[in-house]
Amino acid sequence: MNKYMMMLVAAGLMVAPVMAKAEDHAADHAAPAAEAAAEAPATAAVEKELADGTKVSVEGDAVSIVAADGTKTAAPDGEHALKDGTTITVKDGKIVK
Repeated sequence: MNKYMMMLVAAGLMVAPVMAKAEDHAADHAAPAAEAAAEAPATAAVEKELADGTKVSVEGDAVSIVAADGTKTAAPDGEHALKDGTTITVKDGKIVK
């Protein structure tokens, strides 16, 4: 019986470090993915220009007028023609589909 107990203890000692390493390995892969997701911006802002030369910033569906000093305010409601010929419709500072 003592030999059997010694074999179980020895097997447990050999398996325990392997189990710990597997857990550490999984944690090592999970951490960088979580950090990358936290650092990635949800949506990048795109600078556009209206037909009249006014600069606008489009971030997701939000549209802002960019002043000369760089401050942004929500675009007014209505249709706005971009310099490239496309037209966007804005309601409450957001693009309406």
